[in-house]
Amino acid sequence: MKKLKRKILITAFSALMIVFTITLVLTSIAINIYNMQKADNMNLVIESYDGNVPERKTFEKLDFEDKPLFVEITDESQYRTRYFIVYFDSNNQVTDYNVEHIASVDKTVAKQMTKNVFQKKTKTGYCNNFRYRVTDDNYIIFLDCSEDMERLRSNIQILFAVCMLFTLVIMLVFAMLSNRMIKPFEENNRKQKRFITDASHELKTPLAIISANAEVLEYKNGESEWSKNITFQINRMSTLINELLTLSRLEELDGKTPLAPVNISNAVKEVCSTFDEIFESKNVICSYDIQEDIVINANEEQIRRLVSVLTENASKYVSENGKVAITLHNEKRYVILSVFNSCNIDKDFDNKKLFDRFYRPDSSRTSKTGGHGIGLSIAKEITLLHNGYIKADTKDGGIYFTVNLSNRLKLNSRKHGSRTSV
Repeated sequence: MKKLKRKILITAFSALMIVFTITLVLTSIAINIYNMQKADNMNLVIESYDGNVPERKTFEKLDFEDKPLFVEITDESQYRTRYFIVYFDSNNQVTDYNVEHIASVDKTVAKQMTKNVFQKKTKTGYCNNFRYRVTDDNYIIFLDCSEDMERLRSNIQILFAVCMLFTLVIMLVFAMLSNRMIKPFEENNRKQKRFITDASHELKTPLAIISANAEVLEYKNGESEWSKNITFQINRMSTLINELLTLSRLEELDGKTPLAPVNISNAVKEVCSTFDEIFESKNVICSYDIQEDIVINANEEQIRRLVSVLTENASKYVSENGKVAITLHNEKRYVILSVFNSCNIDKDFDNKKLFDRFYRPDSSRTSKTGGHGIGLSIAKEITLLHNGYIKADTKDGGIYFTVNLSNRLKLNSRKHGSRTSV
């Protein structure tokens, strides 16, 4: 449930950040468009009044209905509007300047800005913090928009701060209420685990009785095809029950498992060696490349179970006269265990579903090998308990299972040791 709670909080935080980011972007775009239109309209007014900002009374008497203007002319507009004008001839050579309405620009700066405008070859646009307009009467109006730009930056910063504050407040409230939100899931999960545990224990008793009766029948009447089938199915059912119980116990740990220093190199060797006879019976070439003396903090029993699941899976599905390769290397922060087996890959094979419970990519083949689709789920759960991850890749005519386990100890490793068995 901790993972579910974490996912809910991460999802909520991501959703808030996306919404607020979109809001900031759209707001900045809208304000920028408004400022640009306002500046263009003011330049249009200045052009209409022969390079001057009109008085309010004069402006009100004129008719601009054919040109929609989003600008307001007040009694202070003549004194607050900062702009300068550069005149040029038909050869784009500067002939005169009018910098009376601005103090921060001299003729040298005005000339350089004019060159930049000519290079842009656009009638309107931005040059530094000025919005310019090239008129048909051979002069350019440069309107100072620095205050609007600074106001835009300030508004965006304030809006960003407000969004971040709202995000923190909302996430705090969300975190306080998350326990109540996931309580139904927690209860449902608890009941599900309890049901699996109780049902598994309840099934063990009748299975034990059936097994005992089958043995008595074989003792009295001798072994037959029917008694063999009964014994085979009992063993399959017992294995399934034990796997379900194991998976349930691992999930109940909820991310907490007792850890101790474990020589994973020795554990892998010992577990894999128990499958040598199976590989030999299938004429499988099995190669090992195991780095010596790799020690990590782990649960040794669970690590051995993880290696056993992957090696057993390889022994079941490796093709006749095929190949199995098991490697164990230490790389920086992770210990990497890889198990490969050659096999025939179906076209509809989906390696992403291999770790789902009861997933069987080939039902007929699985029934022959006795698999239930639980083993890889157990392997995934053990990997997660050790802060690692597991994945499956199909390549080189087979399937690779790769496990990355968190390495929490400083290692003193010797050179790779290898052996090969046939």
